[in-house]
Amino acid sequence: MRFVKNKCGFTLTELLVVTAILSSLPVSSYIGAKQKALQVECASQMRQIGMAVNMFTMTEGKYPDAVFYPEEPLSDPKSIAVILKPYGMRGKILICPAAPSVLKKKGLTYLWNDKLSGKAASQVRNTTTTWMMVDITALDERVSSHQGGYNILYADGHVAWSSTPPPLKVEK
Repeated sequence: MRFVKNKCGFTLTELLVVTAILSSLPVSSYIGAKQKALQVECASQMRQIGMAVNMFTMTEGKYPDAVFYPEEPLSDPKSIAVILKPYGMRGKILICPAAPSVLKKKGLTYLWNDKLSGKAASQVRNTTTTWMMVDITALDERVSSHQGGYNILYADGHVAWSSTPPPLKVEK
């Protein structure tokens, strides 16, 4: 019986070809691709949050009674992070990968539309245009996490990128 040894690695020629290709690409292409990847990852996470909110709504018969953005996102009982914890929403899912690190440390980088808080799904007139969550950077239009715009999660569960934030008015 003969044993064939698998060789893993790159030849010098392959390494030189890849290096030549990468060095010919402009840095802005790489940065743009990385930003787009972060935007897509954020949108995926928001869809997961949307599914958790949908499960909550089906179980409880209403949207979570959450606040716009709590002082202590990981411990406030009115925080969407705390409310959705039993539905699998923990850790990185609640943090936009493109958010500034100062915001990531809080454990939640999305704002909740508190106009939905405690409402039955049937009370929301148009779920395709009613926003549910948005990147926290939408509070300041001079800052955006995603190439000059924001990912927005709508009440019907779809996520869309927008160059302008939704109307952000905190309900009391």
